[in-house]
Amino acid sequence: MSLTHDRWLEISPHLDEVLSLPDAERAGWMAEFHRTNPNLAPLLEELLHEHAALKEEGFLSGQPSGPFETSFAGQVIGAYRLISPIGEGGMGSVWLAERSDGRFERQVAIKFLRFSLGSLSGAERFKREGRILARVSDPHIAELMDAGVSPTGQPYIVLEYVEGQPIDQWCDEHKLDLTSRITLFLDVLSAVSHAHTNLVVHRDIKPSNVLVRKDGCVKLLDFGIAKLLADDQSGAASQLTLEGGSALTPQYAAPEQITGEGITTATDVYALGALLYLLLVGKHPTCSGALSPAELVKAITDTEPSRPSDASLAAKSDGFAEKCGTSPERLCSDLRGDLDTILGKALKKKPAERYANVDAFADDLQRFLKHEPISARPDSVTYRAGKFLRRNRTAAALGTLALLGTLAGVTGTLLQTRTARKQRDFAFRQLARADASNELISFVLSDAAPSGKPFKVNDLLGRAERIVREQSASDETTRVELLDAIGEQYSTQDETAKSVEVMEEAYRLSRNISDASVRASTACNLANSLARSGENGQRPENLFQESMREMPKGPEYASLRADCLLRGSEVAQESGDIRSGIDRVVEARRVFQNSMFHSKVLELTIAIDTANAYRMAGRNREAVAEFQRAAELLNVLGRENTENAVVLFNDWAYALNQLGRPREAEKLYQRAIGISRDGDNDDAVSPMVLLNYAKTLRTLGRLQEASSYAEQASTRAKAKGFALALNQALLERARIYRELGNLDQSDAMLKEVEPRLRQDLPPTHYAFAVLEIEKAQNEFRRGDTKGAMQLADEALGIDEKSIKAGGQGSDALPGLLLTRATMELTSGAREQAIADANRAVKLLQGQAEPGTFSTQLARAYLALGNALKAQERMNEAREAFRSAAEHFANTLGPDHPNSRDARKLADS
Repeated sequence: MSLTHDRWLEISPHLDEVLSLPDAERAGWMAEFHRTNPNLAPLLEELLHEHAALKEEGFLSGQPSGPFETSFAGQVIGAYRLISPIGEGGMGSVWLAERSDGRFERQVAIKFLRFSLGSLSGAERFKREGRILARVSDPHIAELMDAGVSPTGQPYIVLEYVEGQPIDQWCDEHKLDLTSRITLFLDVLSAVSHAHTNLVVHRDIKPSNVLVRKDGCVKLLDFGIAKLLADDQSGAASQLTLEGGSALTPQYAAPEQITGEGITTATDVYALGALLYLLLVGKHPTCSGALSPAELVKAITDTEPSRPSDASLAAKSDGFAEKCGTSPERLCSDLRGDLDTILGKALKKKPAERYANVDAFADDLQRFLKHEPISARPDSVTYRAGKFLRRNRTAAALGTLALLGTLAGVTGTLLQTRTARKQRDFAFRQLARADASNELISFVLSDAAPSGKPFKVNDLLGRAERIVREQSASDETTRVELLDAIGEQYSTQDETAKSVEVMEEAYRLSRNISDASVRASTACNLANSLARSGENGQRPENLFQESMREMPKGPEYASLRADCLLRGSEVAQESGDIRSGIDRVVEARRVFQNSMFHSKVLELTIAIDTANAYRMAGRNREAVAEFQRAAELLNVLGRENTENAVVLFNDWAYALNQLGRPREAEKLYQRAIGISRDGDNDDAVSPMVLLNYAKTLRTLGRLQEASSYAEQASTRAKAKGFALALNQALLERARIYRELGNLDQSDAMLKEVEPRLRQDLPPTHYAFAVLEIEKAQNEFRRGDTKGAMQLADEALGIDEKSIKAGGQGSDALPGLLLTRATMELTSGAREQAIADANRAVKLLQGQAEPGTFSTQLARAYLALGNALKAQERMNEAREAFRSAAEHFANTLGPDHPNSRDARKLADS
């Protein structure tokens, strides 16, 4: 019998339905089906006869002749030598093995299946399983490599060996938050969806079958009990298989597996729901604790799982929230609502009530991450309106406040009278402020250039400042707020001294105003402006603390409180308190998410500030995710070609470069330069953007281009008095000159930058570690290994002190270790070289985004491989070289010289 893919999809639901019925009821059901579907009925009858024959054959129900003993280690099976047993399960034993024919070296997993090939049908079934697995090819599914029969007649399949942790352990160990856990889980859904597309149901999805490698890549294992829905590569379905034995894990089995009903793709949906519940709540939905077999069956088939939010709160003392990087209360809050609903639908007892397929499950999770309405939730007006507001926050804070004024009147009858009146009064106050701002802007712009002469932003600000200072003081609150706004605009123009002057006056005047929100706002803005100006001492932090004490507690002030927390984050970062900087942006997001009304602009600001706080702390993986979110908001707001976009793309690209992803960074730098450029002229481009682009070009090996951009950045920074950009440009030019072979010019750059750094920075700053390592590399190139080693040791010492002091030294540490490892290897200190290279690899793996590649990791693996090779640890060296080649190929391209060299080393 042969049928097309479409025909199979048409008949499959009816087949599932009839197989779920008791044998006594099938005859009546089929009689009715013949009446209503005369064209399909004969085909369904044929499939049922085949099902009965297969059931009678009892395929996979037999047991192996005996256990596979550990003494078999060393035996050769096909082209593979057995090393050691990995595990044993219902469908067979699994062994670690290695290639023995010399063609290449690679460890694999060999699975010996627990059934005999004594009959032709058994042999055919075994071959068919091999075809299934070979067809299910996906980056997140363990690869099928070979299949055969042992000398004793035992069938086996050869699979990719995945060295990793079960997904729940990996998430807990890395303290992933809910968003990161869901994002990782979406890779699992993608893999299962691919299998379902090929008409294969996994039926044994559980944590031990979902491993995460060290690089964060998810791998789905063991399709050994996969139900065969179709085997023909053209898509035709021919054989209908029956699950044999009890080769499943009861705790993660769906109700229909326990009761012996028909198995469909909905079976995998249930198991996936149980797995996600475990990842987000920390325990199984229905089977927590030790249960007897009877209790286990009852729990799976009858017991409705607790809502995730309720379960997390009930178990708040188990410490799981900490593994998610949050508090029990916050975890409960994040789970409540959409995640409760999504998991509830996935875990329905009846297959028909679950998600129709894995893609629908994934779609709802992606909608949740984007704050869009999910399909599983009742489509109420209130729910959709709430989601609409989260996705379409108004374009300006004043617009939000105006909306608040309107809604306060509408909802007055629903709120307590006193609360409604307070919110309405606040809204009217903000509308009055908006009117005053609009009037000022209109006047300044219309009268700015009466003769049509061009004018600059700072000219307009000066004019606005004079008007506000000279106007009547009848409304002192409005005057203070306008001065505050003008001071903020000066700050955005890098006129920090002028910004501080205007904000000092606004702050002084605000002390006589009764409105606590205005007093809090001026204190917060002055703190931020002082921090940006380089103010030393405690005053910026004291002003921030004063602003938070003054800030009113009502929900209408949530946006103002969130904005102040963002400014407080910058105050902390400017003082070197990176941890507080992150804590404050995280708190700003929490306040913003829990506020009654939202501004898309404030959401964008929070995303950018959060990204930069993570970047400043060296947490570039988290920074990149936030920059991605901010870029999406920029597009929503239509601001993708603004100065804000230039800053965003530059900072985003910088974080990507730190993660060793230069090709992605290059594209973002080009976007930033394109927005800033005036025609073909780069004069309007920020020196820092030019400099960062030069760094990326150097990483990509385009040294002449890199030299040109670094020189432009240096010249522009010197002309504008940008000390930070100039110092970094000099260091970068030193690196480029060294790679071009001009060591004297490289030394000259270092001699020029050193006194500048010593004038501006404390002696423990990590910049001096960078300076010393650059000197070390120049000496190493000259052949002075001993002198180079001394300088490298000094660099590491400075960097370690910077890290202990809470500085940014952690960003530089892997590079310093790799440089020293290279020198150690040359000097014969091979064990030390291996130790430094290993440490660098581990640090970079911790920073890398799961599933991505990094030039830095490539170089670390290359250094490790060279060190291992020197110690004649050839197998480990080849594995390191292979990893280096893979990372180089995926970041610099397969034809890049570094990629080719690493491949040669791996193959040698």
